Amino acid sequence: MKTIQGNTPTQVEDRILALIEETLEVVPKGTALGLCDLISAMFSGYFIEAGGAVVPAVEAYLSQEIDDEEERAARSRRAAKALTYGSYNLGELIDKVREIVVEEGVWEPIKVQGYRIMPVDGTAYRRAAVKKLESKAYCAEANRAKPAVSIGMIATVGEVKGQRVALLKKAVVTDVESNDSVADKETLYKQVALCLGEDEIGVFDAGFGLGEVVSAGIEQCVVRLALNCTFGKTPGEIPERSSNKGRTPTQYKAEIVRPLPRTHGGNTIPADRADEIRIITDDTGQEMAVHIWHKVYLLERQLDKADESKKEDLRQLPLKVIAIYDPAYDTPLLLGTPLLSLTPDAARKIYDNRWPVEGLPQTGKYILSGGGGTHYVHHPTAMQRLPTLSLIFGSLLKYVAATLPPFRTGFWDRALKPTYGRLLRRLKKVGIPLSTQLFKKDSVTAHLPLGYEAIRLATA
Repeated sequence: MKTIQGNTPTQVEDRILALIEETLEVVPKGTALGLCDLISAMFSGYFIEAGGAVVPAVEAYLSQEIDDEEERAARSRRAAKALTYGSYNLGELIDKVREIVVEEGVWEPIKVQGYRIMPVDGTAYRRAAVKKLESKAYCAEANRAKPAVSIGMIATVGEVKGQRVALLKKAVVTDVESNDSVADKETLYKQVALCLGEDEIGVFDAGFGLGEVVSAGIEQCVVRLALNCTFGKTPGEIPERSSNKGRTPTQYKAEIVRPLPRTHGGNTIPADRADEIRIITDDTGQEMAVHIWHKVYLLERQLDKADESKKEDLRQLPLKVIAIYDPAYDTPLLLGTPLLSLTPDAARKIYDNRWPVEGLPQTGKYILSGGGGTHYVHHPTAMQRLPTLSLIFGSLLKYVAATLPPFRTGFWDRALKPTYGRLLRRLKKVGIPLSTQLFKKDSVTAHLPLGYEAIRLATA
C-alpha cells in the first residue's frame, strides 16, 4: 500500500470532502459516515491499489490518520455494511448531485434548436464467476457474453468553462439474479419516457433500434441507425387478393427505401436516391454532404415487439432519415428521428454532444479499480450499489475537475487541461481528510442481545 504524504489538506481536498458530505445529507446519519469513508477512499486511489476490494481499501485510507487498529477495523466494517445494508436510495443521491451542481451556477445545459440533450447509454461492470450473479453482458475481447452488472445511464449534457460535462439523471441497474437483456432494455425505455422533459431530446447510439424507441413512446429522439437499415416509402398496407387460390394476404408491405448501399453475396445493392441533398459546414469550416429522406416509415418487421394496440399508429408515423458524409470518416453517420422539423445540422450537433456520457463509466471504472470496473463484493445488493456509486461520484469528480485550475502532472505536462485524471493524481498524493461533520450516531444498544441469542429462532 502507498503512504500518503503528510501535507496539510489544501482548499481542493476540503472542497471535495465538503461536496461528498453535502451529497450524503440525504442518507441516514450512521450510513453516511460509512459511505463517506468509502467514497473518500475511492477518490484517494486506495480502491485502485486494492483492485476493487472494499475493506482493504477503506482500512488503508483510515490508517493514515487512525492509529488504533480496533477503531480502524470497526470503521472499515461500518463502511462495508453501509454499502450493502444501509437504508438509502441511489436515485436520491443522483438528484442531490444534480441539485448541488445546478445551484453552483457554473454548469450550463447545452441546447441545440431549443432542445436540451439527454443521452442514453449502457455500461457493464464485469465480474468473475459469482454464484449469485446471473446477468451477463457482451465482452468484445472474449467475443462472447461474460458475467457482468449492466447499468443503463440516462444523463444530461452541459458545459463548464468550455468543457462538456455529463450529469447522471437516472441509473437503471439490471437484476443480477436473471439474464434477460430484452426486459432490461424495456425497463430503460420506460425510464427514459418518464425522465424526458418537453424541451429535452433523447440521443441513442447504435445499440438501440429506432423502432424500439418510438414503440416505447419516445418521439423526441435521435437514434444512430445501422448501416444496412431499411424503411418503407409509404405506410404499410395489406396487398389486395390477386387470386382465388391460396390464403388471403394478412401481412403489411411497403416499397423499400435503402439509405446506404449494401453488399450481399458479392453483389452491391445500390442506395435509393435521397429526397434532398445539402452541404453543411461544421465549426472548423469542413464541408459535409448530407442526404435527407423527409418521410419514411417503419417496416412491419421493425414492429414485431410493439403492442398490437399501437401498431396502427406506428405504421402511420413519418420518420426523417439523415446520412452525413464527413470526409474525416470512412463511413457516413446515419441518423433517424421522428422530429421532421429537426434540421440536419442540428441532428449532427445533437449526436456529437452525446459523447460526454461515455466519460461517466470511464471515470467510475477508473476510481473503482483502475479501469475495467472490477469489484469484489458478493452480496446481490452490493453488486448493484457499488458500481452505481462509482458512476454517481465519478460524475461529481469530473464536474469538480472542470471547475478547478488544472494540476501539472510533471515537467512533461505542457498542455494543461482541467481533467479528472490530473485531479486524481493530486488526490493520490495528498489524500482526502477524514470527515469531521459526519460521525457515529449515538444509539442505545446495550439492552440488545448479542451473538447467538440475537439470531436464535423463538421456540414454538
